[in-house]
Amino acid sequence: MQNIVFPDIEPLKISRYSKILSTGVALPKNIVTNQDIIDKYNIIATDRAVEYALGIKERRWMGLNEKVEDLMAEAINQCLERANLDIDSIDRVVFTKLSGDFNVPATSIGALRKLGVKKGIPAFDIFAACSGFVHAMDLAVRYIASGDDYVLILGGSAMGKCCNYWNMPDPKTVFLFGDAIAAMLIGYSDVKHFFSSYIITNHFLYENAFIRYGTSYRNCGEKVDSSIFYMKIADGNVVFQSSAQYAKIISDKLLSDYGGSIDNIDYFVTSDQSTRIWETQLKEIGLPKEKSVSLFYKHGNTVAAMSPLNLNHLIESGRLKRGDIVMMQAHGAGASSGGMIFRY
Repeated sequence: MQNIVFPDIEPLKISRYSKILSTGVALPKNIVTNQDIIDKYNIIATDRAVEYALGIKERRWMGLNEKVEDLMAEAINQCLERANLDIDSIDRVVFTKLSGDFNVPATSIGALRKLGVKKGIPAFDIFAACSGFVHAMDLAVRYIASGDDYVLILGGSAMGKCCNYWNMPDPKTVFLFGDAIAAMLIGYSDVKHFFSSYIITNHFLYENAFIRYGTSYRNCGEKVDSSIFYMKIADGNVVFQSSAQYAKIISDKLLSDYGGSIDNIDYFVTSDQSTRIWETQLKEIGLPKEKSVSLFYKHGNTVAAMSPLNLNHLIESGRLKRGDIVMMQAHGAGASSGGMIFRY
């Protein structure tokens, strides 16, 4: 990998504070096993080999009649119920996606329609792959600092639905991806909860993992087919190396601004593109598995939903309690990464 110089971390210069009020998760009902994929697409592999290589047993895929906006509405309702709020109280909605029901309009607007919102709440989608949820959290904290009271953020993927629809998946990546939507409600607080935020990109890795749909596809000379909507990974080892390398860089930057050590972190939550990537990130930053969690084995790579899925699990299981210090990271296939330290 080519080297790039990353910027110094800048303090979160905010005087109007925010905190996580609630989280929510929506998953398709359809569970797809490794063997299901092997049988459906006649792939030369075994369930045991896939699980050994990737650490995954199953994942959820949306059906052809399911919409991303439906899952978003389910996750939003869960979030709002836990916070005892209604949708019309929300000041802004941000959805970070790999794929939605439409490219334009924003799928976040479709979710508001589904919920029967009575006012035109500002809503938009962003594209930042696996690191997108941290981008959205950083935006939410700054929106609240400038006057919003409640910002709803969502992240997720529907790559499984793409496989169902076009029926011609890439055998190199078809076992990795799962569908899910995760939501988080961030609201105003009198007390500081978000302490540090740091986001980086590396343009040297711009063409290592990508979806070909776009103006550049015309230049490759290939026939237009369904593969233009699939994630292509030129070198999976680059994704692995960068996720591990950036986990350490981001951890050091966040801790230097926070003014503490890794021992002050109660839980580490990250994007777990594979079990091996998760374990390596933990090793790099010096934390035991007991201070983290990975749901990759049963959900796969849900892109922007990975980190918040893991955070939601810690909350629902009772392991993460109010007052605990969390370092949350997310790594977008090498080209974009970020992290935050906050008090839950």
